[in-house]
Amino acid sequence: MKEFVFLGLRTLRGRSGTGRYLRGAVAGIALGLVPLVVVMEVSTGMIEGITERLLEIGSHHLQASLPAALDMDDLVAAARVVEKLPDVRAATAERQATVLLAISTRSAGVTLRCVDPVSFARDEGLHRYLSASAGSLDLTRPRTVLISAALARTLGARLGDTVLAVAGLTGEAAVLPRVTRLTVGGIYETGYQELDKAVAYAALADAAAALPPRGARTILGVKVADPFRDLSTVASRVAEALGPDARVSTWRDLERSRLASFETTRWLLVLIMSLIVVVAAANVSSTVLMLVLERRQEIGILLGIGARPAVLTRSFLFAGLSAAVAGTALGIATGLLLAVNINGIIATLDRLLNFAAGVFDLARSPFTSGAGSGGRLTLFQSAYYLQSIPVRLRAFEVASAAAGTLLVACLAAWLPARRAGRLSPLELLRRS
Repeated sequence: MKEFVFLGLRTLRGRSGTGRYLRGAVAGIALGLVPLVVVMEVSTGMIEGITERLLEIGSHHLQASLPAALDMDDLVAAARVVEKLPDVRAATAERQATVLLAISTRSAGVTLRCVDPVSFARDEGLHRYLSASAGSLDLTRPRTVLISAALARTLGARLGDTVLAVAGLTGEAAVLPRVTRLTVGGIYETGYQELDKAVAYAALADAAAALPPRGARTILGVKVADPFRDLSTVASRVAEALGPDARVSTWRDLERSRLASFETTRWLLVLIMSLIVVVAAANVSSTVLMLVLERRQEIGILLGIGARPAVLTRSFLFAGLSAAVAGTALGIATGLLLAVNINGIIATLDRLLNFAAGVFDLARSPFTSGAGSGGRLTLFQSAYYLQSIPVRLRAFEVASAAAGTLLVACLAAWLPARRAGRLSPLELLRRS
């Protein structure tokens, strides 16, 4: 065994104060790494989950904007042509516009997407996230509308109800409303309310009646085999097949601002958590310094009998890095455990929070005439995020966090360890 390893292990097994210093260093690094790992893995899963839904349900992989005056049969025929292109998996003809959906005294502004029922039914990527919570997702029946569960709650609509789709019709002298009766044939969920709360689906054949002719957009949604690779070649083929009137955009162009906002928020959180880890890892310096001060007499004796300063430096550096390795392993293991079980943890905290709120309301009820704290309290607002957090573990991210922590700890431990090797043995023995 190397000399510095032997001395380092002896330092770790040293006096009573040694254990306190080392436990503090291990706990500090572990507590700093836990939130960093949770933030990295949870935010990665959240962004990827939202991105996948935006691709498959929202913007498609490629989106071709076509003239509004294009005939419906020609639009469907163009979709069939595009589907035959290399690397294209599916193409959906669609017309969409903003309309007002109303039932009884309630109403909501939504984007009504009138799609080709055949392409809609066989779009595997779409149905991976779009699931029926009531009724079916069949659009072959005329004047049928599919609404999200969030929109159904807003409107108070149920399966089989008739809703009014009110669309503006622009004339030369006035703006006249166009009203269409649609039957709720299905209620769907995507797991991302921000995306589906303002979207409803109808058949492409109903577009002429339900959408304003001048305000509707005519698009062709294209799905490819791998949406995350460079799509410029496929986009060029689609544009060439559709002619000069088509404007083709990739999902990166359409969702650029939203995804940039997500990534910026994620990196700010990671930066803040990383600063906590840096401070905790730098605390190893004070731990090694306390070990040096505790062992001044032993250092003086070892230097006096001819021990090399480099050996002493490495022994204290080994002790500091041992604490850093232990803290890193404990922090990453705990962080991964919390990240994997984050949905259950949040649900448990919600129950405890509501139980405590109920007890508090019960305790103060004899002294107040109010109705209490009101509705259910929740830590995670699924209305703005995914209904459940998809955790995606990334080995590279975890390894980078571990390597960065050990690097900072190594630099922090090196300074006091280096000082230990440069101390004068006579001065140390005199002060001991």
